[in-house]
Amino acid sequence: MRTLLLALPACLLSGVLLSAQTAPAPKAPVAAKTAVAAKAPAPVTNYKEMGSPSAPLTFEAYTDYECPHCAIFFRDVVPNLMAQYVQTGKVRFVHRDFPLTQIHQWAQLAARFANAAGEIGQYELVVNQIFKTQDTWSRTGNIDAEVAKVLPPGAMQKVRELVKSDPRLDDSIKKDVDMAMNLDHVNSTPTVVIVAKGKRTVIATVLPFSTWKSYLDEMLAKQ
Repeated sequence: MRTLLLALPACLLSGVLLSAQTAPAPKAPVAAKTAVAAKAPAPVTNYKEMGSPSAPLTFEAYTDYECPHCAIFFRDVVPNLMAQYVQTGKVRFVHRDFPLTQIHQWAQLAARFANAAGEIGQYELVVNQIFKTQDTWSRTGNIDAEVAKVLPPGAMQKVRELVKSDPRLDDSIKKDVDMAMNLDHVNSTPTVVIVAKGKRTVIATVLPFSTWKSYLDEMLAKQ
């Protein structure tokens, strides 16, 4: 098991950083057998998942939209990760919500806006906009104004309607938080989980892309 050194402090839930650890990956539910074969339904696209499902590595990132270190991560690491690893089929990327509501009053609302955008096919665009404008909306909570700058009026109206009343948004956040707390034992953001051959390696730290690149290349060479 390899432990990565901390580069910068992260946003903390309890004041303690989580060191790298491994845990078994959760087992997928087994579908009940049926007497009559039926046509397989079309796969449901999860807007938080990007890349090939058959990629040898999965890179799961728990973030808080109000966490400054998460904004740096999405500015400096994610674009390179997507271009060099996700789009080339080497790595599957999963973005998970972990709003630290005890210290960030707007984090949950920001996640709702991002997930609402995901419901209409605009997840990546809005995630990047929320992180990019964090310094502005985190002072007032006016996330709506920043998201409206990148969505056309019709799409923005749909997002507003979803944010106002759709319970699926909070359900999605709760699912990620439950996984963070009960499986990966996350207490800071950003926290990354590397999944390889059924093992989950939890890395709670902020690292430059060059370090992630070396780590991912080493992991890929072992697959």
